[in-house]
Amino acid sequence: MIKKITKLGQILGVLASSFVFSQAGNIGINTPNPGSTIDINGSIAANYTAINTASYNLNSADFHVSYNGTANAVFNLPAAINGVGNFKGRMYTIKNNTNFTVTLNSAAPETINGNTSIVVPANQSIQLINTGLTGTNSTWEIVSASSSAGNYTASNGLSISGTDVKLGGTLSQPTNIATAGNNLSINGTGKILVGTNTVPAGSANSKIVIDNGTNNGALQIKDGTQQLGYVLTSDANGLATWSSTVTTAFANNWTSYSGTLVNPFTGSTGGGNLATGISVVIPARGWYFFRSGIAINSDCNDYTFYINGIGDVWKSYCTSNTPIFMAPRDQNRVLYFSTPGTYTVLAVKTNGVIPGGFNVGNPVFYLDFVKFQN
Repeated sequence: MIKKITKLGQILGVLASSFVFSQAGNIGINTPNPGSTIDINGSIAANYTAINTASYNLNSADFHVSYNGTANAVFNLPAAINGVGNFKGRMYTIKNNTNFTVTLNSAAPETINGNTSIVVPANQSIQLINTGLTGTNSTWEIVSASSSAGNYTASNGLSISGTDVKLGGTLSQPTNIATAGNNLSINGTGKILVGTNTVPAGSANSKIVIDNGTNNGALQIKDGTQQLGYVLTSDANGLATWSSTVTTAFANNWTSYSGTLVNPFTGSTGGGNLATGISVVIPARGWYFFRSGIAINSDCNDYTFYINGIGDVWKSYCTSNTPIFMAPRDQNRVLYFSTPGTYTVLAVKTNGVIPGGFNVGNPVFYLDFVKFQN
């Protein structure tokens, strides 16, 4: 019995000396002359893990992790270790076998090639290696990213073939481009085609072509001026807005002024820009027919109601040095408005005469208008 124990000790001593020797040099498996620190003449097996859950924390037992779930998933990388236990060089391969995405998160504040997270798109894989760094450094580097076919289409419509990233491909999820105040420009001699990849006849000079087949409503433009039956019209600079092509029936569509009329002619001097207290609301660009009337009793003076930059809506001229009613009392005007909006009605008089009577007629002051043409 003692001899057997002694023999076993001798064998263990020989093995121990061999292990120490191997640690100082190279280790060979199925090869008598290893040329590297570890030289394996044969196959290598590492841990394979299949995951179906939508959330998973990668750990020290993982090497290759395949996702086979039924929804978008989130995988979390382990936090790096500084000092004893540092797993610098650890590698993970994540394979996404689904039509969903796998978001791979680093432990804050660590990053993956400078990013806090990366996305493994549908049916693609990625391989990472730990750099041994901690803190805000790139704790993980991307070794490779590919699919079994060698080509793949990103979820935002980009295609990648090898090292070539191309614009185009299948858009597999909603995509928004936030310009953040920056201009997005497309220039050159090419065209933008929507609904087709063939330039139709007659589009030689077009820059944008929309082909909706036989369906109505290929183009929609909403800017607040759109209304039923309107057409898109342009100003001198090519700026388009929606406008009516229908002539308005005068008798049924008259609009009156807004506000309360005050006497603007009480000042002791002449001049313009006098407040009347009233305004008109123009709903759309076009030509408008105005009718107005007011009774003013005064000696020699000129009295005018007007819209600045547009024109007069009522005006009388001095015809007597003795007080009379300014004529004509009732007047018509045709005015053009290039922009819809609220327009203030102002007044002007030529001298300091104050009317003896203002708005003393029957009927009292009126101002009505109607659109009749674009």
